[in-house]
Amino acid sequence: MKKLLLSLLIASSSFVSAQVLQSDDFEGLNLGDIGTNLTGVTPGQGGWFTANGAGGTNGSNSNYQIISLDGDPNGQSLQLTGSNAATGTRFMWKDGLIDSWAGRTQDNDIIEVEFDFNPLGASTSLNGFRVYIYSDDTPALVLAGIGIASNAVVNTVNYSNMVQGFGHWTSTPGTGTYSFGLGATAATQIVLTENTWVRLGFSFNTVTGEIKWKGPDFNVTFNGNVNFPVITAGKQPGEMDFVVAAGTGNVVADEALFDNFVMRASSTDTLLGTDEVVSRANAFSVYPNPANDFVKVSSYDYSINKVEMTDINGRVVKTISNNSNEIQIDLSDLSQGVYVMRITSSEGVSATKKIVKQ
Repeated sequence: MKKLLLSLLIASSSFVSAQVLQSDDFEGLNLGDIGTNLTGVTPGQGGWFTANGAGGTNGSNSNYQIISLDGDPNGQSLQLTGSNAATGTRFMWKDGLIDSWAGRTQDNDIIEVEFDFNPLGASTSLNGFRVYIYSDDTPALVLAGIGIASNAVVNTVNYSNMVQGFGHWTSTPGTGTYSFGLGATAATQIVLTENTWVRLGFSFNTVTGEIKWKGPDFNVTFNGNVNFPVITAGKQPGEMDFVVAAGTGNVVADEALFDNFVMRASSTDTLLGTDEVVSRANAFSVYPNPANDFVKVSSYDYSINKVEMTDINGRVVKTISNNSNEIQIDLSDLSQGVYVMRITSSEGVSATKKIVKQ
């Protein structure tokens, strides 16, 4: 059975001040292809644009799909498929970030991105699944990013599903986008477990150029050093992309899943909350789902302390505090649509569930 690792978002004054710029849990989209255009000209479902670089023989609209795996606690999710060659990078993005960033609250100068990721099964592919924040420059710079390499060799050792950080720096051999492992040493790389959901995040401070990366077993901050001086301080974001890099020497395509993406502007670090915790998706039951006027949340093992519901834009629409193994929530005042329910127990266990209000 799949495990689900998620962060517990701790409520605080700094988190309340954060503004959601873009988000998607992919529940409101139809199963199948995101779009019908691979040139980045015509948006598909949910306003997502898709574009394929030249290369490979498997480039098609099915490289970007909404799927629903049997028994998956995340419900519907985004599946991206990479190239089966050494060229043919995939890109997927939404327009509008420049305007929403310009309209943010004063001093919310940190842009944060969080998402759930599942690397699926083992593969020999050299694809790299990444999320980038590009600058509003022409040409655009990669201000910050996080990626998962299907396979990467470090000091002659191959690591599957290795997590990497990305940024734009000046170093040898020149100025450009650099990547590096997020483990404490080269011998302790961060790797993800097959067929397991985790929550990852990164941020970029537009004033200082500082980058943060967070996830299971890592919390890394980079402010530059003598070898990689910060040169992006003052740069502004222009676009966030899901990217699948082909991989030098690659001959096999790989697939991975993304879900519960959110991008926000904040004045302080709210990335993944203050602590990374294990969330047990099957510790709580939510029924019926879909629901009409009422829904029940129950647990055999834990005392339910709090349930927070947010809409697809990240706005909190309902908060229920309790201390029992079962609670009933009135949904009659909510509009039809998809909501995210964050459940926490008195024992510190958390879970995130999606619910459809009919």
